[in-house]
Amino acid sequence: MSTLTHRRQIAIAMLLAVLLGTVAGCVTPTPQVTEVTKEVVKEVPVTKEVVKEVPVTKEVVKEVVKEVPVTVAAPPGMKEVRIARCGWLEAEIPLDLAIATYNALPERANDKVQIVLDPTGKASGDPLLAQMRKDKKMVWNGYTCDAPFLGLAPAVELENIVPIEPYIQTSQYVTAAQRIKGQMFKSVWAENSAKGQLYGLPMVTDVVVFMYRKDYLAAVGYPEGPKNWDEVLDAAKKVQAKYGGDVFGFAPTPAVLWRYVAALHQAFSLPDKLFTPEGLLNIKDPGFIEAMKITKQFIDAGVVPAGWETWGYPETWKMGKVAMALNQHSMGAWGGMIWGYDNLKIVPIPVGPGIENSGTMFWSSSFELYNDAPYPQETMDFMVWLSDPDNELWQRGLFKAGKISAYASAYDKFIDPKDVTQNWALGVRDLLKSATAAPNTKWYITVHSKFLPYFISYLQGKTSAEDAVNKAWDEIQAEMKK
Repeated sequence: MSTLTHRRQIAIAMLLAVLLGTVAGCVTPTPQVTEVTKEVVKEVPVTKEVVKEVPVTKEVVKEVVKEVPVTVAAPPGMKEVRIARCGWLEAEIPLDLAIATYNALPERANDKVQIVLDPTGKASGDPLLAQMRKDKKMVWNGYTCDAPFLGLAPAVELENIVPIEPYIQTSQYVTAAQRIKGQMFKSVWAENSAKGQLYGLPMVTDVVVFMYRKDYLAAVGYPEGPKNWDEVLDAAKKVQAKYGGDVFGFAPTPAVLWRYVAALHQAFSLPDKLFTPEGLLNIKDPGFIEAMKITKQFIDAGVVPAGWETWGYPETWKMGKVAMALNQHSMGAWGGMIWGYDNLKIVPIPVGPGIENSGTMFWSSSFELYNDAPYPQETMDFMVWLSDPDNELWQRGLFKAGKISAYASAYDKFIDPKDVTQNWALGVRDLLKSATAAPNTKWYITVHSKFLPYFISYLQGKTSAEDAVNKAWDEIQAEMKK
């Protein structure tokens, strides 16, 4: 008869199990490589019924999601897909909510992906990314808010980012990827491209518009708003006279090239005059100089808020102390949230002489995929799901936040044309459709920084407009030759 008690026998058995498990754990599994010659597509059996507005007509849309194979010898736990965080973006739009929703989808049980926004991440133009690639220490997969006209060309030149269309095409969210390619405005696609390839996926888009308070202008004889810049100046003077120092007539923003004078330029020049052959903003164009002179008329008339030399006016607008402004559309929408959308009007920029329809400046805040990203396809799967024009959480959230979508069908699906809190976006959509994207060069910020001091000096009456642009141009050319 054994002298071991029943309890001791159990203890010995447990110890043997642990030892065998440890030995087994030391064996490195042999990676299995499977060549896939045929794309496996799994149609989710649940269908989504979409009812068109055509009477007695219904279309059933099957959402196609590819089955993602489980990686052989995958590490335990989840794949932490880290994306460099952009603070202001998450403060304005529901990105955190979208990530939480994505991380909880049933598909995550298979692909083990968890999206994480990393506040320590570096932007796509940061030279540190190249060193991280060299050291094989890249930890981020991309960045959420680069403005292509400012940052895309430098990032491409640094080889910090890679084309994303191949990853869109192979996304597990098949029908969402098709909608993205089919519904993105051509102007936005061009803005996010370089060398014939798509590098950016727009998170949000901003368009420069003319905005005004309907109640203030109706009180001075402009119930339908001004039609040209002579009327804008006249209305500004009358508002100033009626309301005194309580309300200013017009708020220019000369301190930010792309938010003001680059857009106003398009009210005085045709598209082929806006940029030089090198893709630079054509500051020596007569229409650009005319936009400078129009701006000075408002300053000389004393109808603009104090501090116009800086970026201080938006708070004055939101407080209801400005009758008219030219700036990004979201500023208008945020004002409407505070003092009432029924008093807000957003329209195209009033035209100058000889111009039938003015263009405008626009820009996206776009996601860019990093070179040597640890999880490129997993990252782009998230971005495709997020950007899907049919993603109600995201697209409706953009409009509610005062932003707009880069996809045509989102306006038809999620904007009620009878709702005054939403229908402002329809006019902005039409401007975006016809807008001309600024060429992607690495010199836009140089033009801005060299031109700005001379522009302010001109508006202060210290130099002529022609002298200001000529001196700025000389400095721009000198900088480009370095």
